[in-house]
Amino acid sequence: MKNFKLILVVLTLVFISCSKSDNNTDSYIYHFFKDKNLSIISNNETYIKYGEIDDGDNLVFEYRYTTQGEADIIDDEYFENIRFEIHSNLNEFNFTNEELITNSKIVLWKGCNCFFEYDPEKDILPTGTISGKRLSDTEWNISIDVTFYGNENRVINNTFKLKE
Repeated sequence: MKNFKLILVVLTLVFISCSKSDNNTDSYIYHFFKDKNLSIISNNETYIKYGEIDDGDNLVFEYRYTTQGEADIIDDEYFENIRFEIHSNLNEFNFTNEELITNSKIVLWKGCNCFFEYDPEKDILPTGTISGKRLSDTEWNISIDVTFYGNENRVINNTFKLKE
């Protein structure tokens, strides 16, 4: 009987420890790439743009947020990326409004188990400011305060590290 109780206690502890975790499933990545270019890809069915990284001669910065969502909810995973590029010879920069497109090609795209149907009111250029200062060959301080798609503001202040 004692063995049965001991086994029952051990199994109960195992099941409790394997139950829903309180671990945060959110992930934030801040990095940049050397010798790359950014191409903006559009699709007529959605207002969301996509930033594709290709070989080139610029620096391309990427912020990435991902979450697995709630453990009890199916298909609520979500991600978003912000990418932009600058000339590789810059040591610091500050781009505002129209310069966001002409100097940096900044883009936000999101992904989830959903569809962002085309909306002409959201198919507009981003506004705001991005700035940065080179700390070393492998680190930049970057500040982003930009509104995408008319009403989706993102504020990010972080150190971006070289991804090789």
